[in-house]
Amino acid sequence: MKIELKIEAPGVQVFAYEINEETKALLEENAKNVFVECGIPEIDEAEEKRIKENEENGFVYRSPMEIVEENAKATLISHGIAARHEGCKYTATINGDEKSFYPAMFEYDEMEDFENSDYIEDAINSSGWPDTVNRNNYVWIPVRDGETFKHIPGSEHPIPEGYVVIFEVISYSSGTLHTSFEADEDFKLTDLKLIVDDPDNNDHDLAWLYYCDVFGGIFDQNRDIPFDEDTIRAVDYKGERHDFNLDFQGGSGWYEAHEKAEDGWFPSYQVSGWLSES
Repeated sequence: MKIELKIEAPGVQVFAYEINEETKALLEENAKNVFVECGIPEIDEAEEKRIKENEENGFVYRSPMEIVEENAKATLISHGIAARHEGCKYTATINGDEKSFYPAMFEYDEMEDFENSDYIEDAINSSGWPDTVNRNNYVWIPVRDGETFKHIPGSEHPIPEGYVVIFEVISYSSGTLHTSFEADEDFKLTDLKLIVDDPDNNDHDLAWLYYCDVFGGIFDQNRDIPFDEDTIRAVDYKGERHDFNLDFQGGSGWYEAHEKAEDGWFPSYQVSGWLSES
């Protein structure tokens, strides 16, 4: 049978673009050429000569993010919707029939615990959902040390010194996470386990940078929506992972850049400034 899951909420989508020093140099040269596009009269003779030479060589001002997207390694950091009671609408369609589902934390030690009535009762009692919710309409969010049902954004390989990571942050007022898959005839919602993003991993450069240096600023501006560290990434059904896709409307946002030096990461206001040039 066909299963479709839909989660509707406002949120914040975050992408990261890793660029090397060569791409950074392209952005710098491109930023210099914005002067001729804007008609700024205060450029000196040397700048005029350089811009003319660039034009003769076919180099004209381009959108900075166009350059970034052509040369960067892109990573989806977060779809931007966490499983919360307030602000989210959860809908499952099972063979064409719609019904609501209710995410709940499920503390476990072994996989067999998901069939243990005591563990199930504990999860339901601590879920915070009304007592009137049908116990068969829960979807579990597994809680245990380890990464079985966690997602860490980005590669585990270190990002080299001199590289810049550009975060594209888009806050949206109306978003929909959706996925679909085929299930067995005996399917039940409690077979499902939500996979969420994991903020507690210091071994991944990109994830560490996002959660330590970037997330807090985004969160401070979006405390009134279901955006948090543990945003929803995918759903597991009997050991098979099905990633959610995101559609949204009403998006607006910004870019911020961070550069890796010998002693760690620092905000690159220079690159952020180049990205803001029109």
